[in-house]
Amino acid sequence: AYYLDDELGTQTDYILLSRLANDYHIPDIGVRGAKAGLAKGIVAPDAAYPVVTYPLLREPQVERSLMLALSRQESEMNPNAISYVGARGLMQFMPATASREARLSGLPYRTSWLTDDPGYNMTLGGQHLDSLLDSFNGSYIMTAAAYNAGPNRPRQWIKDYGDPRTGQVDPIDWVEFIPFSETRNYVQRILENTQVYRSRLAGTPVEIQLEEDLKRGDQ
Repeated sequence: AYYLDDELGTQTDYILLSRLANDYHIPDIGVRGAKAGLAKGIVAPDAAYPVVTYPLLREPQVERSLMLALSRQESEMNPNAISYVGARGLMQFMPATASREARLSGLPYRTSWLTDDPGYNMTLGGQHLDSLLDSFNGSYIMTAAAYNAGPNRPRQWIKDYGDPRTGQVDPIDWVEFIPFSETRNYVQRILENTQVYRSRLAGTPVEIQLEEDLKRGDQ
């Protein structure tokens, strides 16, 4: 994709790249290319926000747009991605977390499946998101923060800055108070990506629900 950045010049080029990436099942190339195109002022949403579909062993309760938003942020939709700390696959699971989720769901587990089988990765990822959403009463901002920084961090930040679910603090302020720049940016991008994926999945522009997403989990 970085080489193609120097070769592509029009929106049509990026649309064709998106189709090529989709045909060859390499959506991450489309995402990277689209990000490069955006720097040139070229918008190619199909490439930038690919809708990947893999057979899941179990259907999660979490909305699909949130799962896709998180997968895009975690791995740029690369099912073979392995981070420098060892997180693996589309949803960048650490093996220990994935093994625990598999055990809780009664599924077999092999570390290699996290990259070899994107459907398996997303099955465990959906279950993990369901668990986090339950823990934080449906709060998207806390769930995203927990996915990135671990579930104990948001609990500490509730003590430090107040609970946005109860009106103690504005949810926008709570996100801005997150002391880790990576996690703060992560939460913002997840909410942003979710808005786009709702339209992508609907096949037509839909109303932005950012305010509602910020306030999810209100008690």
